[in-house]
Amino acid sequence: MNPSESRTRFNVLDIVRVFAGILLINALASWWFTSSPTWGYTGKYIDQRYLKHRLFGRQVTLTPQELRLRDGTDTSLPIYIGIGGRVYDVTASRHIYGPKGPYAFFSGRDAARAFVTGCFQKEDEFTHDIRGLDPEEARADIQSWQDYFERSSKYWYVGTVIHEPLTGDPPAPCDHQKYPHY
Repeated sequence: MNPSESRTRFNVLDIVRVFAGILLINALASWWFTSSPTWGYTGKYIDQRYLKHRLFGRQVTLTPQELRLRDGTDTSLPIYIGIGGRVYDVTASRHIYGPKGPYAFFSGRDAARAFVTGCFQKEDEFTHDIRGLDPEEARADIQSWQDYFERSSKYWYVGTVIHEPLTGDPPAPCDHQKYPHY
């Protein structure tokens, strides 16, 4: 190339440089205005565990015993909760779902019945067994909770839990009101 000739094409390296420059300017402006390089966003889309799961992970299929190991007592494992056979990673809220958290009773199990009834006083309510409940109401409530966890900025779907067929009697009804009636 003659020194008097100018370069008139972009190559891949030029595109990478422009993109990196835009990202740097964006991060600096964000830091200036919000003291955060991500404009204050703290959700799952910048969580390294979520990104690793999305890029390299696969959906898990757990037994109830395997799910039970993910209740937060072993800090090297994520915290999972199950709702109607679907499993969600709630590790981002270890202070809520971890061993001393206010919702620790949901961790490491499929507690679909408790999500439907709202009864947290009886240990036998923390089960996937929804027999004895109104089927339509139970399905709607379970779907509502699944939607909540799937749309959450902190939690995400990781797979399923496979349950053995139910035997025996369903849990006795819980003696409380699901929602206050005014």
